[in-house]
Amino acid sequence: MSVDISNLNLSEVITAIGGLGTAAMGLVEALKPVFGSINRMGLKHIQDTVRALTPNAAGDPKNALPQKNVLETIEANWVNGTDLSSQKAIAKSLIKLHLSADTAAAVAATANVDPNVLQSIAQKNAAGATLLQTENDVFGRFDVIVTALLDEAYQCSDQVFRNGTRALAAVLAVALALAGAWCLEGQRLWCRSSWHDIGLAILVGVLATPLAPIAKDISTALATAVNTMQVVKKAGL
Repeated sequence: MSVDISNLNLSEVITAIGGLGTAAMGLVEALKPVFGSINRMGLKHIQDTVRALTPNAAGDPKNALPQKNVLETIEANWVNGTDLSSQKAIAKSLIKLHLSADTAAAVAATANVDPNVLQSIAQKNAAGATLLQTENDVFGRFDVIVTALLDEAYQCSDQVFRNGTRALAAVLAVALALAGAWCLEGQRLWCRSSWHDIGLAILVGVLATPLAPIAKDISTALATAVNTMQVVKKAGL
């Protein structure tokens, strides 16, 4: 059996499903102040990386934030959605500021640099002394390694956050689609004969989130394709 594609309102369907996805993602944003755990998705990996690079010493480091305050600053920037580049720059500055003779050995083990040289660097930085060329080289490598460790932590955590919020939006989209079906069908929705409608609502909810960012483009492309085929058919090709 042939289907007349000119009678199918696929563009409207795609746009509607994309609108549901947009609404679900908006609902996730609205829930963030209520459920703080949403904003903290992915944060643990960053905290673990920073914690390893700011180990506790016998006493609080002089002229630097203690580890507890460093982690609180990292969390505040993450929860408030500060630009990732700025977050990494702040974290690296706090890590280097926290470095001391007492913490150098533990930090060197994490960053895979010479602990004795890093300890000497920390002592000279604290005293305002000039570093030797070899110490400058080691400190330069330390800077690059810390940058790489933070970049990996923030990129992976950002991916966890984005995937987590999309998954939550998909769940909400399914719930909204089922609620919409119930509004249309009422109690009949849960009858055995209505499994088709329930399945359709679930399918719509699952498709809504991934379609939301591209729904308009797909709808436009589909309409263009249909118009093109109509022109081709009229031309008798």
